[in-house]
Amino acid sequence: MMSSRAGAFVVAVSVVTFGSVAARAESCRASVGERDSARLVERCLAVSPATHPPCNASNACALIESEIVRSCRLFDDGTAPAFCRDY
Repeated sequence: MMSSRAGAFVVAVSVVTFGSVAARAESCRASVGERDSARLVERCLAVSPATHPPCNASNACALIESEIVRSCRLFDDGTAPAFCRDY
């Protein structure tokens, strides 16, 4: 059985590792251009309930799109924006 201190260390290492991988990912703006990245950011901001969502063109497009997918799935009453059908 892992001690709580060891468990905390594993979580901290995981966060640091993920953060360094995310930092090396190409920005969405660099990947798809200003116009398309701005459209993704706009969609992300329109649906994300997060207080600090990853809806920023400096993040990787995959990260922004995953937030759009996650957020669109939260709508269960037919009120999702039309673009959620694309995800």
